[in-house]
Amino acid sequence: MSTRLFSFSGEALGAIEWCDPGARETLVAESWRVESGEAVALSRHRTRFCDSAIKHGLDSATLDAFWDLVMATIPREGSWFPRVEVGATPGGPTLRYRERPAPEWLSEAVVARAEHDPRTTPLTKGPDLDALMALRRSVAHTGATEALIFSPEGTIVEGAYSTIVMIPPGGHELRIVPRTVPRIPSVTEAVITDIATRRGVAVVEAHSTLNDCEGSGLWVLSALHGIRVANGFPGGPQLSADMARRDEWQARWWETREPLP
Repeated sequence: MSTRLFSFSGEALGAIEWCDPGARETLVAESWRVESGEAVALSRHRTRFCDSAIKHGLDSATLDAFWDLVMATIPREGSWFPRVEVGATPGGPTLRYRERPAPEWLSEAVVARAEHDPRTTPLTKGPDLDALMALRRSVAHTGATEALIFSPEGTIVEGAYSTIVMIPPGGHELRIVPRTVPRIPSVTEAVITDIATRRGVAVVEAHSTLNDCEGSGLWVLSALHGIRVANGFPGGPQLSADMARRDEWQARWWETREPLP
């Protein structure tokens, strides 16, 4: 199955059957995994998307109408990874929906340190997606499947297409990148930290260096795969890859799913 692209006219979603020459940069993007008509934290994805879209002059009524049509269009059978977008065009911001089949679930990842930070809008998902994909590809020669962005001070910020959570030796806490660090406000991280709070597991905001990673576990979070365990770091620290812990928390994350409206 291939991707289908739709544009919102203000009243309906119309299929785009060709590459639109009027397309410009992606101003905002949001995506989430759908399995058999169910998704995790859909309301949070909606809020993050709409909060960013409003900054580009789109009003709530327009966004509500667009969202409702997208919800009605997403297939209720199979595995999907839909994406909603605000695109820049000569006529102003345009709302689009991409119907995309989801790839197979992954439970592991190999991470590598990126050579630079290409982000221009670290708090908004969308404008930097192409640059971040290029960043991920730049570390593929090491065997890595995800690139980690570091601050000028040498601390982990986030993955190219993911959020990073550390589990220090002992596994008694989840260590997240401080929320004051410019990065995408992760929906998956929010769900995981909610689960931790309900379970009485400490969530600590802390800056983490490569030395801090030695012997620790790293979780690579995304709405597509949930939790992946980093099982390798070429040229980096030795990581602890506790798959049993990952599987337990992955199950708890997926248990929060709800039917699409």
